[in-house]
Amino acid sequence: MRKLLYFRLIFLFLFLLSFSYLFLGEGPFRYYTHSYSSLIPSDLLIEDSWYGVYFQDTFIGYSHHFMRIRDREEDGGYIMKNDTNLKMPLLGRLEPLNIETEARLSSNYSLIEGKFKLSSKNYFFTAFLKNKKANTYSLTIKTPSQNITKEITRDKEIITLFSPISLNYIPLRKEISYIFYDPILNRKTKVLLRNRGRVDLELDGEIMESYKVEMDVEGVKGVIFVDNHGRLLKEEFLGFTFVKEDTGKLFKHDYFTASKGFITHFSLPAIELPYKEKLSYLKIKMEGVPEDCIKEDFNQRLKLVDDACIVEINRKNPEQIRNLPLERKGFEKYLSEGEFVKFNNPLIKDTVNSIVGREKNPLVIIEKISHWMNENIKKIPSITIPNTLDVLKLKQGDCGELSALMAGFLRSLGIPAYINIGIVYNEERFFYHAWVSAYIGEWIDTDPALNQLIADPTHIKLLTGLENQFELFKIISNIKIDIIDYQ
Repeated sequence: MRKLLYFRLIFLFLFLLSFSYLFLGEGPFRYYTHSYSSLIPSDLLIEDSWYGVYFQDTFIGYSHHFMRIRDREEDGGYIMKNDTNLKMPLLGRLEPLNIETEARLSSNYSLIEGKFKLSSKNYFFTAFLKNKKANTYSLTIKTPSQNITKEITRDKEIITLFSPISLNYIPLRKEISYIFYDPILNRKTKVLLRNRGRVDLELDGEIMESYKVEMDVEGVKGVIFVDNHGRLLKEEFLGFTFVKEDTGKLFKHDYFTASKGFITHFSLPAIELPYKEKLSYLKIKMEGVPEDCIKEDFNQRLKLVDDACIVEINRKNPEQIRNLPLERKGFEKYLSEGEFVKFNNPLIKDTVNSIVGREKNPLVIIEKISHWMNENIKKIPSITIPNTLDVLKLKQGDCGELSALMAGFLRSLGIPAYINIGIVYNEERFFYHAWVSAYIGEWIDTDPALNQLIADPTHIKLLTGLENQFELFKIISNIKIDIIDYQ
């Protein structure tokens, strides 16, 4: 059962792999630019650095940064590349993940074009960003099921593909604050760096002078160590470590399946709950979570007590079911397409029609779709950027993929639906999870990953929408849950 509880960590990890690459600040306060001129020392013409990547002290792969001058025959300027190869510890096995990024810069370091490619088992995602004029760019995205191009214009934020190519360089100022914009996820991220001064750093048995830089990514903390020129030596963030290493040592490492993988690392301990699928009510005390990070909804109520939040969740069995077609007014945002929820496609509509037939009862429709998904979608941990069409084509995934598929299917039929991200109980722990709320005459929760037509009350809602998953990692290190009552 635990394999169904794998929460979408890929956005976190993409950011993690690149967080040392984001430092585009200049001066003591925020500085906006899409030029890389403030990032590269004037005497830096070639850079070739290798880093070992570790999760909880277990070697999981490497990251290679490379920069060179472009020849005149190539129109001059610079090329920067980063290639990261990992074997991610998931459920007792190692899942391969490769991330390639490349940036082409002009002679004045302005961004001409950028490329991004993610590939994992049976999945790929590529993005190509090209500057057209001034602050206007074209963005082309390819996945197993789609090839789309769109135009974006940004005036102030630094435009990146997940993050810029690693420059392995941080301006050694006391404090730097900036914003970058990711056009793929349509997301702005604020980053604050504080230089805490010189410290001795031990690397490969040697003591080196370095600067310690504390990082705050919208509340998520990390620490970076750089040399006297601002070049990256080591970084630590959410259980991961990047360490600059000699290739002779780097490629002698053995891969081991971590005894405590991603899923357990990002879970929360709890007391035993017997027969959780049969529960009708759960009451918990949650500490360390800002009020705006817990969602109050039709079956979930909140009450603030001192510095804690009391959360009560009721299993919502429907009493009022309306046959299709359902009303649309007031439900527009739950019936439209988004980055992850797709349905305006013949394959999706034909598949849904073959599953549902002439059925008009929306609860029966959800039951039929859930049954089809359990028969036809392989439930395995998946490293993807999920959307409905990709999941349908690949026919595999975990809770994020299954929720994107369910929400897309339901919206295609005119049934309002949205995706919850939060936590769910299993085997004396709460795991980060995704599931679906649907309107059938009244709102209900349904969980296709756990095959629960009506979700049990251990589903605690924190946020809505797969695009908001990074928000969860702001509270991981502080959150505490105590179960007060259950029925």
